[in-house]
Amino acid sequence: MKNYYIVSIFLILGISLQAQRVKHADQLFEEMNYIEAAKVYDDYLEKTDKREIETLKNAGDAHYFISKIPQALKWYAQLYKIQGEAMENEYLFKYIQTLRGVQDYEKADALAEIYLKRQKNPMLINRFKEQRKELRDLKEESSDYVLYNLSINSENSDFGAAFYGDQLVYSSSKKNNETSNKIYVWNQQPYLDLYIADRTENNGELINEQLFMEGLASRYHDATIAFSNALDTIYYTTNMSKNNKWSNKNGVNNFHVMRGHIVEGEVKGIEDLIFNSNEYSVGHPALSADGKYLFFVSDMPGGFGDTDLYMVQLNPDGSTTLPKNLGAQINTEGREMFPYYQNDVLYFSSDGHYGLGGLDIFQAKNLGDFRFSVPQNLGKPVNSSKDDFSYIIAKNQEEGYMSSNRSMGKGDDDIYYFTRSCYQLMAGKVLDSLTKKPLANASVIIKNQFDTKIKTVMTDSKGIYLAQVPCNNTFLVTGTKNNYSIAVKSITTGNVHRDTLDGVNFLLSSYNDLVEIDGDEEKIKIDPIFFEFNEYDIRPRAAKQLDHIVYVLESFPEMKIKIESHTDSRGSDTYNLLLSQNRAKSTKNYLISRGIAENRIVSIKGYGEIEILNRCVNGVECNDEEHEENRRSNFIIVK
Repeated sequence: MKNYYIVSIFLILGISLQAQRVKHADQLFEEMNYIEAAKVYDDYLEKTDKREIETLKNAGDAHYFISKIPQALKWYAQLYKIQGEAMENEYLFKYIQTLRGVQDYEKADALAEIYLKRQKNPMLINRFKEQRKELRDLKEESSDYVLYNLSINSENSDFGAAFYGDQLVYSSSKKNNETSNKIYVWNQQPYLDLYIADRTENNGELINEQLFMEGLASRYHDATIAFSNALDTIYYTTNMSKNNKWSNKNGVNNFHVMRGHIVEGEVKGIEDLIFNSNEYSVGHPALSADGKYLFFVSDMPGGFGDTDLYMVQLNPDGSTTLPKNLGAQINTEGREMFPYYQNDVLYFSSDGHYGLGGLDIFQAKNLGDFRFSVPQNLGKPVNSSKDDFSYIIAKNQEEGYMSSNRSMGKGDDDIYYFTRSCYQLMAGKVLDSLTKKPLANASVIIKNQFDTKIKTVMTDSKGIYLAQVPCNNTFLVTGTKNNYSIAVKSITTGNVHRDTLDGVNFLLSSYNDLVEIDGDEEKIKIDPIFFEFNEYDIRPRAAKQLDHIVYVLESFPEMKIKIESHTDSRGSDTYNLLLSQNRAKSTKNYLISRGIAENRIVSIKGYGEIEILNRCVNGVECNDEEHEENRRSNFIIVK
């Protein structure tokens, strides 16, 4: 009996201790001390068979908020084991993201299909399919990007670069002696400050690092900055606290976007923008090149997910329009962050669009009035299974910076310099001009402005081709197929990396559709070349048919012809013979004037009225239409 009571006492004490441990973890979680909360939750869950729903949620979230994806996955998987497809959307979404974070894409995609069916939104399903296909088509790591980890990165978080003339301004939580070294409880690192450094020309490295501008640093976070073209106005993110606490349970601190003016090397006149609020966060400012629009991130009410991208128009007097959500094409149920806008292209990071895991970097083209195309994943090596974000690119479109917490980095988040070979995708169809049916195995030949062939691609069974071509170039593109005509187009690419030039289509004519057999001869099929009575000048009606001859000769560059011209029977035989010869000469001269080489016209001959096609020989009365039938030219193909 005594032993029973002893065991019971220890059991009660154990239960009480476990309950206290969970309570302690919950308190740490509420205080956003996710590192410590995660440790306590792990310790508790490893020592008990109990799987309380809320505890599993918090344990997963604690790891999720500090980007410990494998650990978060462990508890979300336990949650899914209990709840199955009844799992709440929020946590099913996080479960999917953590699966992608460990590169279990097959299982993530299967669950994503379940998740999307719940939304009952065809647009989301179609976007998922398109983005998945596009990312799969990229396959292996792209050679157009080369990344370099900067030597200036610390063991803490370094990210959020912005061009400042020839220099770079960025955010870092590295320790310094000039600002407070108070520790941010969320990640156990010092608060973020803004730094400035010189850029080296040869490798993008940063040197001569120092704190950015007097009068800017606060007691808490100062990060992610944007500059006007004149470099005299700044927009930056700063921490706003209320009684030194942040109450957002989703792990988003209360941030504001501030505006200031650079005067003699100092930031002055710092002001709170009108759309900031103590009820939600606003951050990650980015300016359009013309300085008319400000993009930012916010978790304000009415959005699509955790954080959305917004924009406002900046008025000359400094006022702004009301924030405009960039819409469902850009924003998802997840996090959209770190916008950057250049050349009508919006770059941003998201964990809601189809990606490799964590935050991936996407681009979307402004189609007009800030309506955007389906965001494109930039693929590897820009993106990884970890968080990839804060992408900026120089005006030359060939270099830039981004940030990532990928494996083998130097710290928490690192800044990477990249070089890029800009290319675009040329896409189109090759079709039969008569039937409009696709032509498989047709060749699309691409030459540069120096007439140097850079590549040849073939059409598939649907007549479709796709070719990768450099940006900012003009090309001569030829569509051709054996026993078909050729077609040539001049195409100029733009400066938007991986933009698609759709609709570069070719209509080819079959050789058999352009020629006819007349006895032992092949002739170009053509309606009669009409000359006015007793005339040999090329009039509009004749020119229209002769332009068809030009088309055939251009379509088959090896083809050579001889021209035979005929008259009606009116007039003397001698006169008609001379008239037909003159008509043949006029025809030849017209073709040459349209760019046909003279050596491709082997001979010309006038036959006068020798070969009348109908009854209208000498002495027979005929009407004008009957006579007109005999005023013709033939174009005999010389093999």
